[in-house]
Amino acid sequence: MIFTSEKLDLAFRLVIGLLCLLLPAECEKTRLAGGTRCSGRVEVYYRDSWGTVCDDHWSVSSAEVVCRELDCGTVMEAKKSAFFGEGKDDIWLDDVQCTGQESSILQCTHRPFGQNNCGHGEDAGVICSDHVRMLNGTSRCNGRVEVYHENQWKRVCSSSWGTEEAEVVCREIGCGTPLVQSGSQDLGQATHLAALKATCLGNETSISQCTLQDFKESCTDATLFCTNSKPIRLVNGTSRCSGRVEVYHDGQWGTVCDDRWGMPEAAVSCREMNCGNALSVKYKAFFGRGQDQVWLDDIECTGHEKSLADCPHRGFGEHDCDHNEDAGVVCSENVRLINGTDSCSGRVEVKHDERWGKLCTNTWTDREAKIVCNELQCGAPKRNQEIFDFGDSGLKGFISRCSSNVTSFSQCVIEEHTGRCEGVSLSCAGVPPLRLVNGTDRCSGRVEILHDGQWGTVCDDEWDIRDAQVVCRAVDCGTAQTAKSGAFFGQGQGSIWLDDVNCFGNETSLLRCRHPSLGENNCGHGEDAGVICSASLRLINGTSQCSGRVELHSNGHWAPAYNINWGMNEATVVCRQMSCGDPIKASGSFGQSGDLRGFKIICSGRETSLTQCTVTEHSRTSQDRIEEAIVECTGTAKLADGPNRCAGTVQFYDKGQWGNVCGESWDINDAMVACRQLDCGRAHTITTTDVYGQNTRLTWNDQIECSGMESTLNQCPQRPFRDSTCNVSSVAGVVCTGSLEVRLVKGRDECSGRVEVRHGDVWYTVCDADWTQSKAEAVCQLLECGHALSAPGRAQFGPGIGSVVEASSSCFDNVTSLKQCSERGFTTSTCRHDRDAGVMCSAPVRLVSGSSECSGRVEIFYKGQWGTVCDDEWGMSNADVVCRQQGCGHAVAAPTSAHFGRGSGPIWLDNVECGGTESALTQCTHNGFGENNCGHGEDAGVVCLGALQKPQITISPGPEVLWGEKVEITCTVMAEHLGGTFVLKNTQGSFRKEKFSEHESATFTFPSVEFNQRGSYFCEYQKKMPNQVINYPQGNTADLTVTVKLDKPTLTLTSPHSMVLYSPEKISITHGSSFTITCSVYSKYPGGVFYLINSKTKDNETKPVFGHAVFYLAYFEFPVIDYKHQGEYACVYGVNISSMYFCSDPSRTLQVSVVSASASSVVGGVMGFLVVLLILLVIGFVVWRKRFRGTGVMVQFSHRFGGTVKQDIDDRSNGAVDERDRTNQVYDSRHTQSPEDKNAEADSVETVPEDLAGKVCYELEPLVL
Repeated sequence: MIFTSEKLDLAFRLVIGLLCLLLPAECEKTRLAGGTRCSGRVEVYYRDSWGTVCDDHWSVSSAEVVCRELDCGTVMEAKKSAFFGEGKDDIWLDDVQCTGQESSILQCTHRPFGQNNCGHGEDAGVICSDHVRMLNGTSRCNGRVEVYHENQWKRVCSSSWGTEEAEVVCREIGCGTPLVQSGSQDLGQATHLAALKATCLGNETSISQCTLQDFKESCTDATLFCTNSKPIRLVNGTSRCSGRVEVYHDGQWGTVCDDRWGMPEAAVSCREMNCGNALSVKYKAFFGRGQDQVWLDDIECTGHEKSLADCPHRGFGEHDCDHNEDAGVVCSENVRLINGTDSCSGRVEVKHDERWGKLCTNTWTDREAKIVCNELQCGAPKRNQEIFDFGDSGLKGFISRCSSNVTSFSQCVIEEHTGRCEGVSLSCAGVPPLRLVNGTDRCSGRVEILHDGQWGTVCDDEWDIRDAQVVCRAVDCGTAQTAKSGAFFGQGQGSIWLDDVNCFGNETSLLRCRHPSLGENNCGHGEDAGVICSASLRLINGTSQCSGRVELHSNGHWAPAYNINWGMNEATVVCRQMSCGDPIKASGSFGQSGDLRGFKIICSGRETSLTQCTVTEHSRTSQDRIEEAIVECTGTAKLADGPNRCAGTVQFYDKGQWGNVCGESWDINDAMVACRQLDCGRAHTITTTDVYGQNTRLTWNDQIECSGMESTLNQCPQRPFRDSTCNVSSVAGVVCTGSLEVRLVKGRDECSGRVEVRHGDVWYTVCDADWTQSKAEAVCQLLECGHALSAPGRAQFGPGIGSVVEASSSCFDNVTSLKQCSERGFTTSTCRHDRDAGVMCSAPVRLVSGSSECSGRVEIFYKGQWGTVCDDEWGMSNADVVCRQQGCGHAVAAPTSAHFGRGSGPIWLDNVECGGTESALTQCTHNGFGENNCGHGEDAGVVCLGALQKPQITISPGPEVLWGEKVEITCTVMAEHLGGTFVLKNTQGSFRKEKFSEHESATFTFPSVEFNQRGSYFCEYQKKMPNQVINYPQGNTADLTVTVKLDKPTLTLTSPHSMVLYSPEKISITHGSSFTITCSVYSKYPGGVFYLINSKTKDNETKPVFGHAVFYLAYFEFPVIDYKHQGEYACVYGVNISSMYFCSDPSRTLQVSVVSASASSVVGGVMGFLVVLLILLVIGFVVWRKRFRGTGVMVQFSHRFGGTVKQDIDDRSNGAVDERDRTNQVYDSRHTQSPEDKNAEADSVETVPEDLAGKVCYELEPLVL
């Protein structure tokens, strides 16, 4: 039986399908949700549930892996910020970093499952092409074309491939227009796939809309090169493969900043340029300064991306560079190594006639190998080349002939080979070797490198733990423990090859790090650098140098420790040996090496090294479920004796024990690093005395000298005090922002941003609904950031994550209340994150040593201390802001170079750049508080025109008004020459109104004030002169509060026979009878409802009101009274105003008791007689009054205290009541008792009063006739 490729493919798919039915968890580990088959939110399967992936470090390379894993087409976009909606439940992965070559996202580097610092607002997503993919190309926009048709991928034949088809595919994958579309481009053949012919008109949006037909005959695969939406070019170099890197974006070429520029970025650039291997990177505009835009900064590639624009970066146009920092690259032009284990090994490919092909072994000799290794700056070829095999490729084959005097492979003769061709694999010795000299073991000593056949040392300028990590990795040692300086291992001899080495820590060689040219230095051998690495122990794949999978070095290779009886005793020894403090945990996962041979370790916990423990070799099989041991340690720093983990005395771990850090040289830069290492934010304040209580711990006699940019304290240089020892009473301490009750996020500096408050270890954002300037002031004061300049809302600093709390006055009234709420908790709000509140604080400014209050050296008060401003970038725009902030008009001059004398204390600001319209100096762009490279000889100053008055603000009728009232806000200014523009703003940034006035004031009117108009308002005043605009200082703020006040309603009973309104406190009703309660209120807010509440049963009944003008009422009828109706009743008026609901206070209560019919029959008869008598008396009185008074009808009763109640009958009539048909039984009520009767009948049922009319008048309720 003959099996075609189609049948074999179908059989393979059926087998895989059956396996997946049996083992679903093993077959489906990744899916896309919320989109289509090939686009959506990325979710992974772990522990029997699906969870999302956080978008931290999410890139196109990671998205490419997902697209390939799900059998989709070309990756188009890597989406962040829950683009496809927020997921639910777990977030399984965070910090995912793929090279792009992995077969599954689970094979990429990532945090342990479930460990993250994200919310579902950061869920990652991808957009892949559904129908087309490009293979074997140099970027995602070129390669061999395959199309998804009839549920499988098929290759496209070049015989039918033309311009129309190429245009459709380039457009579909977002790669512009076709650049080259030719069948002669050989990018391999997929002969195992079915073939098809594509016919397009050229206007289709997808290749799937074209006519696709299966093609049974043999054919050559179609290839395609699109222009790419973000192409690059190399400018001003010596060849097409060297020069300044420039990127095309938004119709314009721009450069790349050299911040974080290294070999991985160079490798991507060379590949995208269709050049060979990256040979070197260039900094500081080596190929000349570019022009116009700087498009990319802080770019971080893995080295496997298809395009430079696919690497993570700040964003196009976002940078802090100029063209003096333009990045460059040098690539090999005609030869490259592919698929190797490093940059100096791989399959040899050469470029000939503008196309790449593989070199055949037919004519390959040691001469060609030496030329290639030398051209790629990879030393000499390794011996025994036959043991290396870096795979084959489907590219065309070439043979080469090189003469003995050639220096470049381009000088050799290259010819196409038509016969059988086996590709050449080559491994070179690599970059110049490195060694450690004069140490205590193979993994410690003075660092030396070999260059030009001579060993030389490395200078310790800028030498830190990150450089040591590169060295330890290069010499196959474990984790870097210390970076030594000052010729710690003795002075070397000969040349000093390297100086100012600046590594990220992930490079494969010191020469891959940033450094000046080899041999260029300003050092002596007294500055030779050294390292101490762990010789027999290392931690792999952790989140820091003090966490990871445990591996031991034995018999020349590294092997894992197995999680067999592994616990905190073993972890304690590992942390101690690695100088990493105390163990945090000894279980979890940092990935698996897959090695089948390792070690079983048992320790008591008192050992100083794992070599002192019981270590035995252990073998496992591939079926064993034995995992590899991990450890996570505290690290080398912690804060002790403080109120929480982010405040206290600084302790450093060294030589197997904790000790205090000496406070004599402790400064803000050191504190910044300590807080960063502990994940506690930034340094808030520092102390140099033992303010956290006396302790008897050891104090280290070393000075820690951080620049402030290091990640951990052990990366900072440490030098002993040369002429003295540390004063034992001087102990370093710090309060980090993570220990504060509030923080500001996503602002220009630590004194501006989105407000977040802390309760326990959880941070919450604050709703802007009741956010005011005075509440923002409490935040600024707590942070020691001066005064609140503005209190913006509407998520001006971006939306936060997590829960939202209310900006209640009880919590934000002052610093004390804010701290109390942080301890006991805040009130949860229903706001969404688009309502997150923010604040911009303004540090106070003063002018010192000038001739008046409007001139002098500029000083800023921050964190309880006055400091100066450096004059870098200082100019008139900056001075203008200072003068206006001081109420001194406009700037006349902006002196520099300590014109008003040198200041003292910290230099708080540097590189300040103002636009001139800012309200405070700290609103301008600057490096950050305390970040500078200046001395006090560069202190900035100002000379101002003179004093200008702030505009004043008044609110009428007052700061607290009723909703719907007319409100007038008046701005007033005292100026010599009137005539200018008043500007009214609110601090939330949602309101701005201008009004020109020839007078000293202007009034802004709200005809009917709304709730959204409450907030903090302030006035500005601008005066236009012939050549300038004078901006007066910003006025003080005034809070406008909008409230609703509802009158307390009245509860009355209505008599059906006498038609009187009666309002007793207690009433007894006969069981089975009927009665009505009337709720009424005087209110300016119509359209409400009444609630009749029974406090005993907790029941309430709702009725809409009726009435007119300002009087509204509702009737609550009880047709058949029952015992369940007993209780205390009250009326509450509720009304919806501008989408907000308000309720009045309850009315006075009525206590209703229900009695049986037999007990009240006599009372009913008496009551009937009294009512008839009352009606006769009233009619007689009216007739008599009409006869003797002549006009008007008046009913008058005297109450028992001698007063009268008079009311004209027209006023007392109420049509709504008169029209009712009253048939209710008369209410039982209390009668007048003699003192003797009172005691006897204290507990008896209440009866009808003898003088009902007098009772009504006494209650001051109107009669209704």
